[in-house]
Parts: sequence; structure tokens; C-alpha cells
Amino acid sequence: EMASTHHHDETSQQSQQHSTFSFRMKANILLLLLFFTSFSSVLSKFDPYQINGGLVTAIAGPTYVIFATDTRLTDGGYEIKSRSYTSSRLWNALGESTDDALLTDVTSQGTFVASAGCAADCEALKRIVQTELSARSFLGVSNAATLLGQVLYSKRSFPFYSFCVLGGLKGKRGAVYVYDAIGSFEQVAVGCAGTGREMMQPVLDRFFSSSCRRDGTAECRRDGKAVLAEHQQVGSVTLQPPVQTYVDCEVEEAVGMVVKAYQAVCEREIGVGDEVCVCVVKSSSEGKGGRMQVLRFPLKQH
Repeated sequence: EMASTHHHDETSQQSQQHSTFSFRMKANILLLLLFFTSFSSVLSKFDPYQINGGLVTAIAGPTYVIFATDTRLTDGGYEIKSRSYTSSRLWNALGESTDDALLTDVTSQGTFVASAGCAADCEALKRIVQTELSARSFLGVSNAATLLGQVLYSKRSFPFYSFCVLGGLKGKRGAVYVYDAIGSFEQVAVGCAGTGREMMQPVLDRFFSSSCRRDGTAECRRDGKAVLAEHQQVGSVTLQPPVQTYVDCEVEEAVGMVVKAYQAVCEREIGVGDEVCVCVVKSSSEGKGGRMQVLRFPLKQH
């Protein structure tokens, strides 16, 4: 009887220990689940980027190139951080400021960049590109466009949240290149990037379409500026763009249409407004360098 009682006590003790161990295991598993759930929710909310607004535009003309940007800086929503921001929106790739310039000389290698997206990334990209190009000041606009694409692509694993348009004078004619965030780019006549691009691009295409401006019709037709496939090849391996890469209008008319396009977009996009800063670079008669003029026009202040 005593042996039976002792065996019963050992069984009860083992059962109690097993229950305690099981309870502790369940509690630990529950704590781990709670930890990973909270950690994953923090990770899902983590976002290193912020869209600070900004709509940038570039127009390539037969003897000029135009850059434009609005001056509104937002927090990505409805809070306006600044109404006069241009520091990393519109800048000379060689490091010369365009903020307060009214009329200044531009060298034949003068290249300008307009960027929008995350203001911190745009500022970092600006400093890197200016450092690279200041050491290679002999580069023309085509080589500078390639260098900017390489800088953006080198950060492809954690890209700059910066959408750029680059341009300058190539001889007497303007040249404009438009980029995505990882460095893919193409040469265009009219390009834009940033907040409201989806509204701005078709407006600019309509304004700068020669057939639409001349006869006012909306008839569907082949683009008169398209280059036929057999005429696109240059040399053995190089292809030129399939469309004409500059617009056919005077600089005053182009500036007016750009300002009208910004006025239209700012009525429908909260991240665009306050003022549009337009930088006009005209080529000289000799085709060596040019003159830059900075103009400002008011936009709606929401």
C-alpha cells in the first residue's frame, strides 16, 4: 500500500511538471507570435521615401531649351513645407546656381537637370552629379545624360526616388532626356516628370503638336514628326530616336504654352502650385554657348 501511494505521488508530480512545461511552451510560443506580428507590422509601415511633390518639364527647341518647375514642397499630403522651393528641382549640372539669375552666360557644355520626387534624394543626386561633372567639365550634354543614367542605375538596389529630365544645348539645337528612377532614359522633344506628370504630358503633347496648333482639328493621323524605320539607323549599330526630338515654335510661344499647361495642372493636382519657375537657354548665333534667362509666373495657391 505504501509503494502504491508512493507511485501515485510520483505520477501526480510528473503530470504536474508536464502541465507546467506545456503551459510555459504555449506561453513562449504566444509571445513569439506576438513579437513577430508586431515586428512585421512595423516593417510593413516602414517607408524610407517621401514624395515631396514637384512637377518638372523640359522642352527642346531648334535654337533653345526650356526648363520649368513649380515651387511647392509638400510632405506628400496636404501639408505645404515651402512655397518657393527650387534648390534640388532645377539646377546646373556643373554647380552654377540658377535660383537668382536673371540673365547670364552659359558655356557650350552647360547642362541643366530638373528633378522631382523625394527632396532628400534629389539633393543627394544633385551633389553626386555636380561632383562627377565638375571633374569632367569637357563633357557635352549627351555624355552628361549617360553619366546621370549610370549614377541612377548604380543605386538600383536602393534607388534614389528622383525622377529627372536633363537637357542642354547640342550645338545650336536643344536636347532633352527624360529618366525613370533607375536610370533608363530616352531623348525626347517634350518631357516631364514628378507629381501630375500623367496630366501634364498629354497637355504638352497637344500644345506642341504642329498639326493641332495649325489647323485646330482633332483628326487621327500619322505623326508628321515620326522617322521611318529605314531612316532610323545611323552607322552600323546606332539608331536615332523614332520621332523628331525638338519642337517647331518660337521660344516666346513655347514659354506661353508651358505656363498654360502648369496653370491647367495646378487646378487639378494639390501637389503643384504657388509659382512656376522657367529657365530659358538660347543658343548664340555662333553656336558656342548661349544666354540663360530665369522667369517666374504665379500659379494658384491652394
